[in-house]
Amino acid sequence: MKKWLCMTLIGLIVLGVLPQAASASLPYRTAYYDSNQADWFLIQPIYSPAGAYSAEFGEPVDLHVASDDRIYVADKKQNRIAVLGQDGSLLLTIGDEEGPGLLSSPEGVFVTSDHEVYVADSGNQRIAVFDRSGTFQREFKKPDTALMVSEHFVPVKLVVDRRGVMYIQLNSSYQGLVRLNPQGEFMGYFGANKADQSMLNWLKKLVLNKEQLAKEKAALPKPITNVSLDQDGFIYTSTAGGEGKGAIRKLNAGGVDRFKNKTLENGHGIVDTAIDPDGFIYNMDLDSMRINLYDRNGEAMFAFGLVNKDTQQYGILGYPTGIGVDSKHAIWISDSGTNTVHKYVRTDFGQDVLKALALYAEGKYEQSKPYWEAVYARNDMYNGTFQGLGKVFLHEGRDNEALIFMKAAFDTDGYSKAFWQLRLDWLQNHFIVLVAGLIGLVLLLHFGARAAGAFLRKRPLPASWKQPLADLRNFKYVMFHPYEGFYRIKEARIAPWITIALLLLVIVIKLCRIYWTGFLFHPVELAGVNILKEMGLFALPWITWIMANYLVCSVKDGEGKFREVIQGSVYALSPYVFFSIPLLILSNVVSLDEAVIIQAIQMVMMLWMLSMFFVMTQVIHNFEFVETIKNSAISVFAILTIWMFGFIIFGLSFNLYDFFYELYKEVNIYQ
Repeated sequence: MKKWLCMTLIGLIVLGVLPQAASASLPYRTAYYDSNQADWFLIQPIYSPAGAYSAEFGEPVDLHVASDDRIYVADKKQNRIAVLGQDGSLLLTIGDEEGPGLLSSPEGVFVTSDHEVYVADSGNQRIAVFDRSGTFQREFKKPDTALMVSEHFVPVKLVVDRRGVMYIQLNSSYQGLVRLNPQGEFMGYFGANKADQSMLNWLKKLVLNKEQLAKEKAALPKPITNVSLDQDGFIYTSTAGGEGKGAIRKLNAGGVDRFKNKTLENGHGIVDTAIDPDGFIYNMDLDSMRINLYDRNGEAMFAFGLVNKDTQQYGILGYPTGIGVDSKHAIWISDSGTNTVHKYVRTDFGQDVLKALALYAEGKYEQSKPYWEAVYARNDMYNGTFQGLGKVFLHEGRDNEALIFMKAAFDTDGYSKAFWQLRLDWLQNHFIVLVAGLIGLVLLLHFGARAAGAFLRKRPLPASWKQPLADLRNFKYVMFHPYEGFYRIKEARIAPWITIALLLLVIVIKLCRIYWTGFLFHPVELAGVNILKEMGLFALPWITWIMANYLVCSVKDGEGKFREVIQGSVYALSPYVFFSIPLLILSNVVSLDEAVIIQAIQMVMMLWMLSMFFVMTQVIHNFEFVETIKNSAISVFAILTIWMFGFIIFGLSFNLYDFFYELYKEVNIYQ
């Protein structure tokens, strides 16, 4: 027994000292944004960490990649600009120990195409300019202008355009960037954000008088967080907050935002922005804790990386302060949390997918094809591949394949173009057959109806069927003669099974619209449809209408019984049934170019149904026209009240359930 115990112990010791298998996985996940589905999905890495360089930084607060791929880092604590090579080695430090070249807490750096180094020398309240070797050249102090008398000139970030005009972000300034000409003369403010007008401010303007408004604190625009410049001369301002609205603004020389203050995905806590040679935009965001990539229109593409202030792990950021991209598309990030500069390089998959996207954005579909095929070989689940190859097939005239790929990518625009061409080809080849088929269908319906009528005249149905058939026919009659039709419903005692049958017909039509509506007008994955949710959202307004209408109209001396309100509300759905049939057919026939036909029919259907419910209320409850308007409005208000109370009750019930569930877990843990 002792022998076996000794052998087991020795085995465990050996296993403990053996080297463990290394994990090659990255310490973060990569996701891509599918704009067609408005959601993020996981994907293999497009960038991987390639280095973390210290260079004995004190506090790196900004970073700029020059045209020669040198990395310039503003080190605030050590009062210098550190210049790194591509391997992270320290090549040069800028900032003298004394004299005019002495820096004090520099917070921003920019290098022109002529290799002049502009430094936002915050502690000295100036812009200091050095040449490539680090020799001090000149400085720009606060400009002499009446517009900046009360402004503290504390520059923190800046860019310089090809004319030598400086765009300077001042500390906590909400007036925009200060623009100085090459001589340091003030040229005005540029690119200020707009103040957010909240509902509270709007109400104050509506209620308060001038004296009271004068005492209110003015709504000021958010200060710009950072500023960047691309190769075409566009200026990009970064602004944190606002739930991503206007987080990145692309300004031309006139200060016009090409992005039109759009809401950016993962832009709430934006730190800095960089633009690569392909026009792709990179940002560092402290809210999503990710590095984000966008196309040249500001549409989200990818997100990767991770921010963790307590990190000591390679590839994880502590507190990123600046971002830049070199000519080889490597990403450089200054990190004051770990006092390092991180480098990320594209993976093979990243090279292929981003090159394909760049060519795709330029309309070079044929050139992008081999890259898309390489991406597809590595990942056949990435929707961008389907969209890219679909565009290639569309350009090549392979419309059937384009249709399949565009549908897989949920790209309705591309699908519509391929569908239009296929439909045109089919009509050209089958026009005579189509016309003959339509004529045959019309004749069949006409003579079939006459034959059925003749048959019923010879062999009439039992008398017991007379009333039920009349009630069923009234479902169509009430649609075109609502007043007379609803009077028939009010006077007749309709069998419950007829009401249930008609309601089931409406439900069947709704199911048909969910599953058989054309892809262009219902671009969803049918396997993922939550049928209970869809039917619940469809039935909820109708059910609450019945409850609210009966309760309100009963209080207002309405004559309608609850049974009559249910029957009338079922018959009022007749336009939905009869309009849904042509809508189903047309949705599978028309393209997006003819979508106005679908929209017009849907609008007519909705207005017709509203009219039916209005007439139903007037007839069933025997109201005057004006009374009907008032009571219908009160019924709508009652519906909203029911929904609000239902939402509150649901929220409280969930909180109560959560409380007891947590209590149950605690009891089990401490037993």
